[in-house]
Amino acid sequence: MSPEPVPGSVLVTGAAGFVGSHLCDRLLAENRRVIAVDDLSGGRIANLAEARGYGKEFSFEHLDLRADGLGAVLDRHRPEVVMHLAAQASVGVSTKDPLFDADVNVLGTINLLQGAVRAGTRKIVYSASGGTLYGEPRRLPV
Repeated sequence: MSPEPVPGSVLVTGAAGFVGSHLCDRLLAENRRVIAVDDLSGGRIANLAEARGYGKEFSFEHLDLRADGLGAVLDRHRPEVVMHLAAQASVGVSTKDPLFDADVNVLGTINLLQGAVRAGTRKIVYSASGGTLYGEPRRLPV
C-alpha cells in the first residue's frame, strides 16, 4: 500500500530553468508547497529568488534525476503532484552523445516515475518542448 501524499505539495523537476522557476512562483502564489529539484546544469539558482522568499513552503534539492537520492527526496516529501520539466534538451549534445541524452531523459524519467509511485504521488505532469525542432519545414503546419 502506497503512503498518502501531502495534500497541496508539488515536486517540480527542472525548477531552476526559465519555465520551471516561473511554475514554482505560480504554485507558491496559489498556496502550494513546492519541492524544487534541479542539478543546475542548465538552470540557475538565481531564477528561484522569488520562490525562496516563501520560507518553509519552498525547498530546493540540488539533485540529478538519475541519482539514487531522488527516491529518498520523494519518500521524505511525498508530493501529491510531480511536474516533470527537467531534461537534457541540447540538440548538439543529443547528436554527439546519444547515450548520455538517453541516460538523462529516459533513465532519469524512469527513476523519477518509480520514486513517485513508491511515494504515493497521485499525478505526474510531463512537459516537453518542441524547441528542439529547427530548420525550414517543407510543409506547414509542422
